[in-house]
Amino acid sequence: MKRLILIAFLMMSPLLMAQTETIEQIRNNIISQFDRINDYQVDIKISVKMTGFRMPKKKIHIYYKKPDKIKVETRGFAILPKIGADGNPSEFLDMLTDVTEIKRTIRDNRPFYQIEGKVNQDSLKIPISVKKDEIPDITMKVYADAKKWVITEVGVYLNSESVFTFKTDYIEVSDVMVPARSVFKIGVKGISRWSTQNPFDFGGPGSDREAFEKIAKNAGFDAEKDEFVGEMIMTFSNYKVNQGIDDTLFVEKK
Repeated sequence: MKRLILIAFLMMSPLLMAQTETIEQIRNNIISQFDRINDYQVDIKISVKMTGFRMPKKKIHIYYKKPDKIKVETRGFAILPKIGADGNPSEFLDMLTDVTEIKRTIRDNRPFYQIEGKVNQDSLKIPISVKKDEIPDITMKVYADAKKWVITEVGVYLNSESVFTFKTDYIEVSDVMVPARSVFKIGVKGISRWSTQNPFDFGGPGSDREAFEKIAKNAGFDAEKDEFVGEMIMTFSNYKVNQGIDDTLFVEKK
């Protein structure tokens, strides 16, 4: 009988060891991984396709220095997503105001945490209000690698309908994990009910924004479909990590 109890305990012990961590523990592990990066510079190739807009493939160069200094260099017009472009995971984690579920799962034969929760509308960098008197239910789902401690996928939903997803593959450079390829997708139905500001809201060099209606009209937007879809793919290369960047690089020239 004692032998059966011992065998049962040994079979259960891996499950006990795999207890789900709290959001604070997960967050600390993810931020600690990113905090190993003091500075970096990288080349990024950008491809954009979206409703009412086309941009030729562009190449930009980004400089980053802890905690929040960023400089973008490019020739001509280029756009970047306001969320996630610099690889800082806190941008996504800070959007969560109320975590409703955390569970362990397996993706690509690796352990992950699936985190779900409510999102504060003001924390989003894209406008998603449909009417002034309407309070939408905004939720977010985050997938965090439980070994490498990086966020590989984020999905934001408006009343259970997907608004955008951000997926990232990583590589290891100088003993830290950095993005190798990111794909940002947005898909919004019933765009006529939205505010006129461009919901695919980007920032970057030369990104003078116009009202979405004007952009869409000039590009031949099909109003009958009443939807807005877009995709941006970013491919990262030629990383230089933790090699030192002078603060003067981030000073704006007058």
